[in-house]
Amino acid sequence: MGALVVRILLCFVPCVAAWYWLAPGADAFVAAGARIVAGFVVPGVVRETEIASGIVTFVTAMSVPGQEGVLTVDANPRLFTYGFALFGAIVLGAKWRSAWWSLPLGAFVVAMVAMWGVAFDLLAHLVRSAPAALHAKGVTQGTVNFISLGYQLGTLVLPAVVPTVLAVGIAWKEIAPPPEARAAEPRQ
Repeated sequence: MGALVVRILLCFVPCVAAWYWLAPGADAFVAAGARIVAGFVVPGVVRETEIASGIVTFVTAMSVPGQEGVLTVDANPRLFTYGFALFGAIVLGAKWRSAWWSLPLGAFVVAMVAMWGVAFDLLAHLVRSAPAALHAKGVTQGTVNFISLGYQLGTLVLPAVVPTVLAVGIAWKEIAPPPEARAAEPRQ
């Protein structure tokens, strides 16, 4: 097991570099998905998205009562996509032979998690900064509670847990000790 941990750690640095280098390409995909997810929770909330320097700006269809203009919200999708590096390091460190299909699968799943995170980051920002505008749009307290839960899951839980569980599930045969080793272990 110690050799596995060393291999994963050795793979982690190049995987972080690859994630950092490739992240700008994923930003538009994540922003488009986040817009769809946010639209399911609060229909018609986003008018358009703009991407510049790794920041996604959502131009909302909301305005703060008593003020002119529309509300914009900035989100950093890279806060939610670091799971790409985590997933890649575990899969490659486990010497998994089918990385050719598991890495694209993991990238897709991590992108879905990032979409969730960015969408709920946007919605949570609206809950904090423009609750009256949300109320005027017909958002109920139950939806606000769902947004709070989605934000917590999308920022604290899903970005780290989902890629790890997926990678361990895919590379389980390489990670788990062989049946002979488990049988030889003393039972307590």
